[in-house]
Amino acid sequence: MDFTSLYLAADAFFIAPYRWFSSAGLGMWVGTSILSVWTIIAGELALTLIYLTNRAYYASLNTKMVRMHNLSIAAIQCKDKESFKATNKWANEYFGKMFFSHAALFAVSIWPLPFALGWMQIRFEGITIHTVPYFETPLGYQFVMLTCYIVLRLAFSKVRKHVPLLKRIDRMRKEDSESAGKMRSWAELGTPARKEGAQMTLVLSSAGNTVIETASPALAADASQVAGGTA
Repeated sequence: MDFTSLYLAADAFFIAPYRWFSSAGLGMWVGTSILSVWTIIAGELALTLIYLTNRAYYASLNTKMVRMHNLSIAAIQCKDKESFKATNKWANEYFGKMFFSHAALFAVSIWPLPFALGWMQIRFEGITIHTVPYFETPLGYQFVMLTCYIVLRLAFSKVRKHVPLLKRIDRMRKEDSESAGKMRSWAELGTPARKEGAQMTLVLSSAGNTVIETASPALAADASQVAGGTA
C-alpha cells in the first residue's frame, strides 16, 4: 500500500463522522470532537510507549536530583560553602534534565494535533465556521479543532485514572518518585546538622564524577552512590 492509498483510507475514516448529520455546523463540531478523541488517544499511547522505553533513565535522573539536592542542604548545615556549590550545581543540572524530559513527554502526547490540523486544512481551508459578533471576524477550522481538543483534553485528565493502562503508568511514576527518596525542604536549614570531626569537602574528578569526603558516614554513602552514576 503506497502513501496515497493510505491517505485516502485515513481520509475516508476521518471524514465519515462529519457526514452523520444533515446540518453542516453540527457535523463540523461532532466530527471534530471525534477527531480530537482519536488525537488524544494516539498521543497518550505514544507517551506511554516513550515512558516505558525510558523509564529507567527518568528514574535515575530523579534519584540523582533528589540526592544531590539533599546533599547540598546538608553542606549548608555543615557550613561548607564549596561542597554546597558543587552539589547544588549537580542538583540544578539534574533538575534541568528532568524538566526537559517532562517537556519532551508532553510534546510526545500532543504530536498528533499538528497532523490533525493539517488534514483539516486540506478539507476545510477557507470555510468560515463562525463569525465573532460585532467584529465580523471569521473563525475557521482552527477555532473548532482547538476548542474541541482543549475541552476534551481537560475532560480526559479527569477520567484517565480509570483507564487500566494509564492507571498503571501513573502508578509506575508514583513508585519511581517514592524510590528516589524524600526531597529535603530548605526549611530544614534551621535544624543543625550532625557533624563529627573534619569538615565536609567535595572534589570533582577529571571525569566529572562527584566524590564527597566527609566524616559523616551517611553523607559519604549517599555521595558515593550518586558519584557512581554521574559520569
